Amino acid sequence: MKKILFFLPVLLLFASACKEKKTSLKDDDKVEIGDFIEFFPETALPFRMDDTLLVKKTTDSALIGMKIFKQFIPDSVMKKDFSNPASLKLYSLARYKDKSKETYLFVKATAGSKRVCYLVVFSDDNKYLNTIPLVKDGFDNSTSSYGVLDKKLQIITYRERKQAGMISSFKRNVYFYNSAANEFTLLMTEPNEEIIQDVINPIDTLKTSHKLAGDYVQNKKNFISFRDSKRPNELSFFVHFEKDKGECKGELKGVARLVNSNLAVYQEGGNPCELQFSFKGNTVTMKETGGCGSWRDIKCFFEGSYTRKKAAKPTTPAGKKK
Repeated sequence: MKKILFFLPVLLLFASACKEKKTSLKDDDKVEIGDFIEFFPETALPFRMDDTLLVKKTTDSALIGMKIFKQFIPDSVMKKDFSNPASLKLYSLARYKDKSKETYLFVKATAGSKRVCYLVVFSDDNKYLNTIPLVKDGFDNSTSSYGVLDKKLQIITYRERKQAGMISSFKRNVYFYNSAANEFTLLMTEPNEEIIQDVINPIDTLKTSHKLAGDYVQNKKNFISFRDSKRPNELSFFVHFEKDKGECKGELKGVARLVNSNLAVYQEGGNPCELQFSFKGNTVTMKETGGCGSWRDIKCFFEGSYTRKKAAKPTTPAGKKK
């Protein structure tokens, strides 16, 4: 009996050591899904990430090996923001567990001057569900941005930009994770469009040498811009639309693959959103063929026909003959 009592503390100590939280997630480590999730430090809500905090250096102790990351989260969720996810540095920021429901992980991804904080959702039994970018830095001329997961599990994204004349434009979206549909449903959006005269086109300065590249418009607040991409069988695009007197808005930037000479399709792995662009003459017709609710209001869709705008002729410098 004494021998049993002597060895019992030793056994308990050994068992405790086996269950210790991992202090690193290097690619050569053996990691289970439970180890991966618990590597993220617990946090209370609300959790807020500002762009100013996002750009600060994160300690290497929070670094996650890409091979480890890809075991549990598809790297395709980041391809919209980073063309080469394999080159990223990934860090664990925080974790929140909703009682008997989902677990929310906050992941920081960096490459060069670009940084993104992603909100990743896992099920109660630790299965990957979905991902949404919470806040970004280094992608456009945003002057202020932040993301929040509040106590009601509402996801808030905010972005502010400066326009000509120092007028500020902002966009505040509120989402919630819809477990039944496994998507982030947009509850509301608050752009201050009443003081914004023009929509900022983030790809306006890119090249337009492709035969389909150009601006296809209905008016100044309903348009699709196509620009050259890195590959000849792709087109970079930016869509902005406003319907029902501004009550319904949508905006999306991405890269569409040319299926044939008249059809381009936008689709990202791990993302339900899909758009088709059909070209005919000087017209492009857009159709939403997959759920793009994260980029538009609930009661409207990415759809409609747009006419190609004639490119402006280059001006001839004074004193020179044509």
